[in-house]
Amino acid sequence: MKLTNLALCAALGFAAVAGPASAQEIVLKASHNAQASEPYGVGLRAMAKMLSDDTDGAATIKVYDNATLGDEMESIQGTQMGTVDIAVTANSTLTNFVPDLSVFSLPFLFTDAAQMDRALSDPKVRGAIADALDARGFHLLAIFSAGTRHIMSKKPVNSMADLKGMKIRTMQNPAHIDTFKAFGANPTPIAYSELYSSIETGVVDGAEAANTNYYSQKFYEVAPNWAQVGWLNLVAPVVMGKAEYDKLPDAVKSALDKAGAEAGKVERATYAESDADSLGKLKDAGANVTYPDLTPFREAAAPIQKKYLTNPEQKKIFDLVAAVK
Repeated sequence: MKLTNLALCAALGFAAVAGPASAQEIVLKASHNAQASEPYGVGLRAMAKMLSDDTDGAATIKVYDNATLGDEMESIQGTQMGTVDIAVTANSTLTNFVPDLSVFSLPFLFTDAAQMDRALSDPKVRGAIADALDARGFHLLAIFSAGTRHIMSKKPVNSMADLKGMKIRTMQNPAHIDTFKAFGANPTPIAYSELYSSIETGVVDGAEAANTNYYSQKFYEVAPNWAQVGWLNLVAPVVMGKAEYDKLPDAVKSALDKAGAEAGKVERATYAESDADSLGKLKDAGANVTYPDLTPFREAAAPIQKKYLTNPEQKKIFDLVAAVK
């Protein structure tokens, strides 16, 4: 139910007045590191609009794009210090604070992007993620998508066997490194900023990436083969410091949680559209898109999943995700 300004004023403890309360009594600062037009920005602005609409403008969100309030690590820290209210962060960064969420770094955790969307909308999955965050001083508002990862290379990849011996750039993540070893490749962590030149000069033979950055960074110029493997679907939780969240009036908490859940769906749909659009542009640009049989990849990834499920909390999240069909 929409909150009237008068009702919100009462919830805030302000004196009731005959006229309407002034708008934007509560303004929350939200930080992310992408362009305003990209999915993160679209998702946060959807959240801001829904919160404002539900509270008649008495509570809203001001979105700061392009890491204006700091990079992802600084933004997460900001939610604990009170300098940032809401932060969108790659899950890999957040696991420095909430280790149990490292389950989302596992290969083939999700069947595909559509199953990921269903899983992240499931109350049990969201509840388990929220519990892990709560235990570490964070409150979950939404879960955004950060893309589905595939494999670029100088030589075509028509099957997993074609990866044997290839030097593939990966993130500096143990689970990712072990995954590409299991695929038969030689994983080679290097700085992302050096990737284009590293492929061009032969330091590496390829890398893993999403349709969006493979296209936007023009990696197809130096690694024209693009294997649609979908080995990882990246999530990006949207969090608030629990201490600051707990200070909000109950009516605002309810409106904010509702806006966050819906904004997650908006952002994931926006990312899916962007991803499909980028794939079309890649084909137009001449990239050689292949579709290897995923069965060997999934079989190779299974032991990696087991290796990195190190405690009952991680296994619980893993099992809840797998139960969503």
